[in-house]
Amino acid sequence: WWIHVPFRPDGNLGNANLLGALIALAMPLSVARLLRFDWASPLWLLCSAVMVGGLIVSTSRGGALATLAGCLALAVFAARGRAAALIGVAATAVVGLALLAILFSPLRNLNGDPGPTRLHLYPDAVRMITASPLVGWGEDATGLVFGRFLTGDWSPGVTFDRAHSGPLDLAATQGLVGLVALGIVLVVLLRGLWRYRHAPPAHGSRPVRVGTIGAVGAACIAYTVWVAFNFDWAPATGPFWLLAGTGWSAVRAIQGEELPSANELFERARPGGGLLRVVEALALALVAVGLAALPILAEAWYSEGRSDLAVQVDPLQSQYHRAFGERLIGQGSQQQGLSELRRAARLGSTDPSLYVELGDEELRTGDVAQARADYQMALTIDPYWLPAKQRLAANGGLATA
Repeated sequence: WWIHVPFRPDGNLGNANLLGALIALAMPLSVARLLRFDWASPLWLLCSAVMVGGLIVSTSRGGALATLAGCLALAVFAARGRAAALIGVAATAVVGLALLAILFSPLRNLNGDPGPTRLHLYPDAVRMITASPLVGWGEDATGLVFGRFLTGDWSPGVTFDRAHSGPLDLAATQGLVGLVALGIVLVVLLRGLWRYRHAPPAHGSRPVRVGTIGAVGAACIAYTVWVAFNFDWAPATGPFWLLAGTGWSAVRAIQGEELPSANELFERARPGGGLLRVVEALALALVAVGLAALPILAEAWYSEGRSDLAVQVDPLQSQYHRAFGERLIGQGSQQQGLSELRRAARLGSTDPSLYVELGDEELRTGDVAQARADYQMALTIDPYWLPAKQRLAANGGLATA
């Protein structure tokens, strides 16, 4: 696919940082299962060893720190009384020392991604949040707005469309309202997991193995540490919420609350009509499968260089329109290609190079004013984007034309 397309979003285990996040989620669960010391323990030991190897080759500093925090949290959840408090303090100190080791050792320059860059980004993100504190700037708006608040070129050649901190990104997009709402949910969740970590199931409720809730809580803490230094990412966030829901259902089982089944709830709302329910369920399943398959199909066509087909089945992806526009321009259809590039820009692309490319095409058609606006938009996204600066300074004084 790299022969045909200049850029492909990654959302799979091929991304090292995502692999680190998933390992951080899985490791406390694996270690907890290993420590039951039964016939399956050797198998879980092998699983843990494989994950350690994956963590090493991923070179994900955030994943390693989160894995350490999750395993230490497992010890805290396993302890009782004062011992739990002491272990918690010690675990916090160990994680803090590990973070300092990352910041002040050669690990800071691992992968050419200096960890201290975040120390510059975070104050800029706070400035962005304070400019719209209550409800934020809106979902997926960070990349279009963040450039206005950058106070330095913290990583030359890199455009920042996230603050690389889940809490800061959430506050920037959803404001303090969203941040507080999520905080309340997490506090309730972790409070329940902590309170019932050693409690046996209530009589007559579903069985919950002692230690399971602690493992789930430790995994949730591992993800929380990871996301504190990384942006929220659906392939990792989805498993976190599935795990959180599993932990909460275990808490409910221990509380002995009798929860009605899905069928009982449906019967209360709409009695009768069994055949109709089956037909409705099948119809919903077909629609869901179809909607889920379309982005996958579009990505497959895009990776094969068929951007013309990709834009048909997933017309909301700006990158597909950009690739299609470039293809049309390469074939001599400049006006149609320009239209596709404009559509890609209207869909909210956060890549400044797209706006430079669009400005170049506008300039070829003689629309100097629109070309200037495109170059300025590139600098709004990334105020240090050199190609846009060069074009505004060239072309017979385009910046003031």
